[in-house]
Order: sequence, then C-alpha cells, then structure tokens
Amino acid sequence: MAKIKVDLKERSYEVIVGAEILADIGKIIESEKWGRDVFIITDPLVNDLYGDNLRKGLKSFKHHTIEIPRGEKNKDLKIASRVYDELVRYSAHRDSLIIAFGGGVVGDLAGFVAATYMRGINYLQVPTTLLAQVDAAIGGKTGVNHPKCKNLIGSFYQPKLVCADVETLTSLPARELRTGLAEVVKYGVIEDADFFKFLEANSHHLNTKAFESPDTLRASLKVWQIIVTESAKIKASVVAKDEKEAGLRMILNYGHTIGHAIETLTRYRAYNHGEAVAIGMVAAAEIASRQKMIGTDSVLRIVDLLEKLGLPTEIEGLPANKVVQALGIDKKVMAGKIQFVLPERIGKAVVADNVPIKVIKSVIEELGCR
Repeated sequence: MAKIKVDLKERSYEVIVGAEILADIGKIIESEKWGRDVFIITDPLVNDLYGDNLRKGLKSFKHHTIEIPRGEKNKDLKIASRVYDELVRYSAHRDSLIIAFGGGVVGDLAGFVAATYMRGINYLQVPTTLLAQVDAAIGGKTGVNHPKCKNLIGSFYQPKLVCADVETLTSLPARELRTGLAEVVKYGVIEDADFFKFLEANSHHLNTKAFESPDTLRASLKVWQIIVTESAKIKASVVAKDEKEAGLRMILNYGHTIGHAIETLTRYRAYNHGEAVAIGMVAAAEIASRQKMIGTDSVLRIVDLLEKLGLPTEIEGLPANKVVQALGIDKKVMAGKIQFVLPERIGKAVVADNVPIKVIKSVIEELGCR
C-alpha cells in the first residue's frame, strides 16, 4: 500500500493506494473522528459491485446510502438538489460525513454537495474508476455542469482522505479504462518523461485482456498500482504548489481546453471525458508544433501511445467554428484570451494565451472538423 501526502498545510490529506482496502476505511474514520453519521453517495452499479465491501467497515456508524443516476449528463444542479433532499430527510448535520464512492461524476457531485451543505461538511473521496483514481478525486475540485459548459458551477473543497482501491479497476469495461489512461498519459507529457516511457513500455498490460486469468490479473494489478501511485504523486505535487489553479496547476488542463469543448458540443454522449481529452492533447501538441515549440517526433510519440491504448486522436465531423465558439466560454478563458497548455517537450508543458484562432481552426480541421 502506498501513501501520498497532498501538502496543503491545515487542509493536508493523504491519498492511499492499495488493493482490497475498502473495508479498512471505517477504522480510519473512527480513529480520525471525521463524523458520526456517514452518507455514502454512489451510483447503482458501484453500489451493487462494491457497496457491501465498503459498508463492512462502517458497522460502528449509522450510515445511509444515496444513489444517483450514472453518466455525465446527470451531473447537474437537479441531481444535487435531490441529494440535499436526502440529507435533510435523514437529518445530516455538520458532524456528518459524506463518502463520494464511485467515478468522476459521483466524486465531483458529492464533493460539491459536501462543500455547500450547511456551508461545508467533511467528506472522503473513494474513487472506483481509473479516471477518478488518477485525477478527479485528488485536488479538491468539485462541481456540476451547466448546459453551456462543463463544470461551470463548483468550488475548491478538499477531502479528508482519498482512498483508491485498484481492485475496483478489474470490473471496468475497456472503454472506462481507456478514459482514465488519457489522464495518465497527460501526466507523462506535462511533468515526467520517464513515466511516459514507462507507459510506452507497458502499454500491452493496459487493457482488459490482462484480467482474463489469475496470473495476468496479478501481474497487471501491480502495473495499475504503479500507474495510480505515480499519477497521484504528480497530481499531489502540482496541487500542493497551486491549490486553486492560479498558475502552475493550469498545466493539469493539458488536452482539456479543446476536450471540454468537444464534450459540451456532443452533450457528453459521443465521447467520454478521456476520449475528448485524448483528442485535445493531440490538438494541443499539433498547435505547439505549429508554434515551433515541440518537435514532430514528440508529437508522433504522443499520438502513437494514445492510439496503442485505443484512444481516439481525431475529431469526427464537428463544425470548426462551433468548437472555437465553445472555447470562448470555457473557465480557462482569462482577460478574453483562451488559455492553452502546450508541451515544449515530453515531460514539460507551459500555459500560453497567444495562440491565433486561425492556428486553432487549422489544427482542428486537420483532425477532422469540418
């Protein structure tokens, strides 16, 4: 088991990464005295698969399970309001504790509810998808979507603990694994060239075929645990230096500028988050190449790894003008300028706000926009 500290002074917490550790969470809550009543916010599938494992460790607590619908399209104020209603119904107070138990949708929404219910109550992140374990659950970003923009409504609110059990990855379909791998590749590009090389060398382990026999399952879980641990270290380091995205933390948005535009325009249905981010990473790398910031060989390595992992690298059919228009209302726009994270080499990225619109349009048209 690995422990990574997210160093935020009085808001510091640990990310625990291990296998078969869900039942241990109750002991931690009890020892830390984080809450009397526990409210598990989850979705029906995660609850069916792993809910009993989590609740085994909560026998000494009064606990309730609140299910929300699955899918990014349900991460909105309407569903958040339903959760508030359930908390009121069961008399949740400031000494209650929320456990966000699921993927990124559950984590973002449950964290937002925790941040806003009674002006803030304690919560834990217990992510069950690769995407949530390596990215969404760490760093305190919480929020819900607006019809015009993803994650437009939210706050920074840190959990008391993040507990990532890699055993939950074994139940994920291939597409869910791939969506998390996009964020993993991001870390290699922006911060750690050696980690990028590790992913290139182990790409054959990073698919559901590795789960088909006990021997390959055991071997692959070791790789997944390394991936989750190293990704968490990178995310924790960046967040510790820039908690509220005033500067450095913006590099974590590599691929997200165009990625979020794609998600919004397709109403979160045609592409999942990782698929959209993968396309966005390719677009950003191509923009960096056009700006003479990165060599074409590095761009090709990025594209090649994404394709080996089964992620898309082209946009299918979206109008270029609408993509550019969607970029204009993204949260990353500052002083009227679109903020892009552009790689200078594999292992280092910078934030740029001087990318000409004609370059953006040219690149996304080359990737398939019409």
